[in-house]
Formats: sequence, C-alpha cells, structure tokens
Amino acid sequence: MFPDYKMPHLRIETNVKASAIDLEAALKELSAAMAETTGKPESYVVVHVVPDQAIMYGGTSDPCGNAYFMCIGKMGVEENKQHAAKLYPLFDKLFGIKNDRMYIFFQEAERYQVGYKGATFHS
Repeated sequence: MFPDYKMPHLRIETNVKASAIDLEAALKELSAAMAETTGKPESYVVVHVVPDQAIMYGGTSDPCGNAYFMCIGKMGVEENKQHAAKLYPLFDKLFGIKNDRMYIFFQEAERYQVGYKGATFHS
C-alpha cells in the first residue's frame, strides 16, 4: 500500500533554552543526518526538538538531554553504533551537549505499529 520508506523519527528533549538554539538550522541539519544515516528519503523523516525541559544528568544541570530514535528497519547492533556516531557530534554542535551527557534510546518499530494516512505501514 505504501512505499517501502519505513519512516525514521528522532525526538530530542533537552534542558538547553530555546533562545540558545537556532531551531530551524538544527531541525534541518538533524533531518538531513537522519535521512543519511538511515538511507531513507528525507520526506519521511520526522525530527522533534523539545528545549527548556527540567532535566538533570549526573547531578548537574549542564547541557544534557535524551534522544529517542525510532525507525522501521535499519536498526540493530551495528546500525545503532553508526547512528550514534553520526548524531552525537551534532548534539554537541547544535545544542552544546557533550556525548557523555545524553542517552539515545533506539526503538525498532514494526510496520503495523506506525500509522500513516489513515492506515499503517503494514500492507
């Protein structure tokens, strides 16, 4: 029913203030990075940045956060290492979050678990 794009989604929650982030540039750069690391068309990539969150990591409120990376396919032991290697430098560049101040939670979704256009990606 749908093309075999298997959309990727990245949600970043951070204590960094929105006023300290060029959100438009961050969204564009992260969207392109997600398309590149997953090999999916950028037209199916969703990036959601949630700044100004009450988050503490390791007992300090220095810049930190959590990322949630979901995709249908392109996930696994080696793939997730590649995704992390691509994304952590961007988290530092765009938000000032060092790689030891943020977790990425990877989740592989099944086609039937993702809704789109009034149905799911399951054919």
